[in-house]
Amino acid sequence: MCSICGIYGRRDYTLELKKMIAAMDFRGPDGCFTYTHRGFYGGSNRLSINDLECGKQPFKNADGSIIIFFNGEIYNYKALKKELQKDGIAFFSHCDGEILPFVYQKYGIEGFKLLDGMFGIALYDKNLHKIFLVRDIAGEKPLYYLYNQEIFAYSTLITPLCEILKPTLNPQAIWDFLTFGFIPEPQSIYQEIVSLPKGSILEFDCHDLTLKIKDFKEDCLKIYQVSYENPILATKEIVSKSVRDRLLGDVKIGAFLSGGLDSSIVSALACKDIANFYTFSIAFCEGYDPHSAFVNESAFSQLVAGHIGSKHYELAISAKDFGKELESFVKSSDQPFGAISGIGIKLLARVARAFGVKVLLSGDGADENFGGYAWYPKLAFNNPQSITSQKPKGWHYYAFEEEKRALFSKDFFANIQSSLQYFPNPNASPLAFITFDREFYLPYEMMVKLDRMCMSESIEGRACFLSPAILAFTQGLGYETLLLRGEKWLLKEAFKEILPKEILNRDKHGFNAPIDYWMKKDWLWLLEEALSAKSALSRYGILEQGAREFMLNLLFSSQARVGNIAFYLVVLNLWLENLS
Repeated sequence: MCSICGIYGRRDYTLELKKMIAAMDFRGPDGCFTYTHRGFYGGSNRLSINDLECGKQPFKNADGSIIIFFNGEIYNYKALKKELQKDGIAFFSHCDGEILPFVYQKYGIEGFKLLDGMFGIALYDKNLHKIFLVRDIAGEKPLYYLYNQEIFAYSTLITPLCEILKPTLNPQAIWDFLTFGFIPEPQSIYQEIVSLPKGSILEFDCHDLTLKIKDFKEDCLKIYQVSYENPILATKEIVSKSVRDRLLGDVKIGAFLSGGLDSSIVSALACKDIANFYTFSIAFCEGYDPHSAFVNESAFSQLVAGHIGSKHYELAISAKDFGKELESFVKSSDQPFGAISGIGIKLLARVARAFGVKVLLSGDGADENFGGYAWYPKLAFNNPQSITSQKPKGWHYYAFEEEKRALFSKDFFANIQSSLQYFPNPNASPLAFITFDREFYLPYEMMVKLDRMCMSESIEGRACFLSPAILAFTQGLGYETLLLRGEKWLLKEAFKEILPKEILNRDKHGFNAPIDYWMKKDWLWLLEEALSAKSALSRYGILEQGAREFMLNLLFSSQARVGNIAFYLVVLNLWLENLS
């Protein structure tokens, strides 16, 4: 299930609901459904993954008093189903969403903390005349809403909500975007539209039009916390089960395979249970960029594919290929989003679709949860060179506050706060900065990238290192244990028997595009266009006078991070152009 939307209001919203559903048909091309009752208008699009023949929404309890629209997957639905069957409840399919009305019927809203899955859920209780929105604890699936004294509306994406009202741009979101390349939740690009926080339940009372939100993440993690004596064996058991659970489905399943440790573990474990398992990787035609080192990892992905026996496809791409996809990437992002590697994810998802694959597994979350980034061991030393008023400890963000003040209009951004507000105190513990990556960078960039890019090609992306059991386990690990023998040592020890030594011993390298090189060469004209007097950035009054000269001088300085700033400006301009 891949998109949901709904409205509650005192007039007829049938037309708006249809437009909202149509705006997300690419996320669910296998069917669309609607339901109306006493001012509630709900709908969904479906991408058939589990029980292809059934799965018509909304899901209902026996007397039809509980109505649920659902986006995502519930990986532990079989265990929950067995418990519900003990109460005499009969089920008519093996669709995971069918259990949800009965989970609520038995446990109330407390039942949602029992779910192991990725999901955005909309529940309408006819007896209480209330709407509940629920989002998974890792933030894998998006869910947005708007609310005023006349209307309450929700949607998987932001764009459909623009059918309800004409929203206004959020200057704070734009300011933060140039720092991070994404917009930190719960805000969105529009002032009127809000992201439901991950691991939370929103309750909307249709009687008095009141709204309240409750967090259930910690309660969920307590359920999955287990004691262990050997962290290596625990890692092996918990990760293996997480991957196995995410093989749920009646369609072809494959995986992104970069040749790094995380995707290699996922692919190797999945290959044990699935015959004719597909893996997909990217090779950059430009093999070297002085700012991002060697970016072509094809030799490693081919090594792993041969080792595990997967059906491997490698997509060779260039700056020109990325450029052709740029417009589509911006449209698929729903709001300004600057993780350029997302273009590669989108292209691979398209290839997977051509092979008949509808689900792609990913290794996202392993770095944050198992201590995978190179700066994590250095955090304990509190290196003063990595901490300045502009750059907090352990963070690799790009646009400094003073740079944004030189680029952006003082009038447009008159009432903004520094993006430094999001960071932990510089004197916080090393673990606090790792937790920050888990709670900030991982959901707001990595999960947004996986969901938006995969779903833009009608592919479901699944992050295998984000099960509640993994989150509970790694949350309980201290800094010293996490980094005892270097980065991701627990994963390396737990899975050393199923991977080539070359993969275990190689240095970590992210899925990087040579963005500094491209922005100075192939894509310089895009930056020039974004900084021109005729650009959308200029028409909306976002750019400061002299921004062009400042940005070009910054780009051709010796700072490696500047290519990202330039790319963010290009993305923002293209996104605004699409609004015009």
